[in-house]
Amino acid sequence: MNAKVNGWISSALLLVAVFASLPSLNAQERSPSPTLTPLYTFLGEADGGVPYAGVTLDPAGNLYGTATVGGSFNSNCGGACGVVFEIDTRRHERLLYTFIDGIDGGQPWAGVLRGNSGVLYGAPYIGGAFGNSDVFKLTPQPTVCAAVLCPWNMSILYSLGSMSGDGATITGNLIQDADGNLYGMTQYGGGTCNCGTVFKVDPQGNETILHTFTGSPDGAFPFLGALILDQAGNLYGTTADGGQPGCFGSGCGIVFELSPGNGGWTETILYTFTGGADGANSYAGVLLDPQGNLVGTTFAGGSSNRGTVFQLSPAAGETWMQSVLHSFTGAPDAGLPSAPVIRDTQGNLYGTSEAGGENGWGTVFEMTPNGSGRWTESVVWSFTGTWDGAIPFGGLTMDAQGNLYGTTSTGGVVNNQTCFGGCGVVFKLTP
Repeated sequence: MNAKVNGWISSALLLVAVFASLPSLNAQERSPSPTLTPLYTFLGEADGGVPYAGVTLDPAGNLYGTATVGGSFNSNCGGACGVVFEIDTRRHERLLYTFIDGIDGGQPWAGVLRGNSGVLYGAPYIGGAFGNSDVFKLTPQPTVCAAVLCPWNMSILYSLGSMSGDGATITGNLIQDADGNLYGMTQYGGGTCNCGTVFKVDPQGNETILHTFTGSPDGAFPFLGALILDQAGNLYGTTADGGQPGCFGSGCGIVFELSPGNGGWTETILYTFTGGADGANSYAGVLLDPQGNLVGTTFAGGSSNRGTVFQLSPAAGETWMQSVLHSFTGAPDAGLPSAPVIRDTQGNLYGTSEAGGENGWGTVFEMTPNGSGRWTESVVWSFTGTWDGAIPFGGLTMDAQGNLYGTTSTGGVVNNQTCFGGCGVVFKLTP
């Protein structure tokens, strides 16, 4: 396992612990606009806790997600193995599945994808038959269940095998095409580099490796981001490392495209980050806007090394032009975004950052186009580390009314005995 990426994971967990140990600040005064409402506050017990991913919204307004801790204790997970949960429109939590051992997986970093007929798909961080993560399917019970514990039927579609073949460790969300095929990435494995893979799992549970990363020049270690799929069937994504040497390691990451063909899938490197003003280490994936531009975030780099929002635009000769829409500066601005941005119907962008804001606990930020190719960034919400949570790793989901939904990895009940500084919050934000 790459020492640098091990460092990222350790740093992410350390960031939670360090921020949670800071003195609590006065709660941000609530105002009519924006308004943040905690929908659920985790206790880190049977209900779960420390969600790293965002939530998925169904047409009825229910939210679905994963928590990395809590649930049922098992030594294979080094503690409780985490849960899949639902938060209904009355703010009640129902446990859809509790991970129990190393076979069914545990400690999911990725969220869940809602497929046809309300089926949920996901992937735990650890577990599976070989301990390298698996792709699972959760199917609702045939009868209505109103209890707090409402287990769904779990089936494992595919267990990642050897690290050198399939790859290992899924941390980003899965996506699904019109035929029901699932696509995702592994953070490690897939060859002598152990730099990760891109894979497809069909509805029958057959897996195909679409690409194996080699580090340089094609990237390495895709982290929290999900792939996106265009109408022609091309996949786009990012890697946190690789590319050209720099960023105190083997590279600062890339943006890539995978195109299907008769001979398999072909990777095209659309952009290689340098670690300077253009950004570095894109942990999240990218957004494809109506003009065909790719928009994403970098965790580091930029003018203050606090990350960026960037755009890649198609140019002549099958090249892409990169531009930085905003460089984060840290408190009171946002800083260190590890999640992608989403777009509303007016073209505004919204995202989260792990750090920054007025209180240093992270933010929800907005990017507004001004009509001349420039963008204005503003912090919509600065988390306080108390009732509203702290340190959002995951991205946002938007409903038809423009309300934003997300999670924080810590905060909430700060005197919680399970999670020092709180086990996290599911929130609704009206900008």
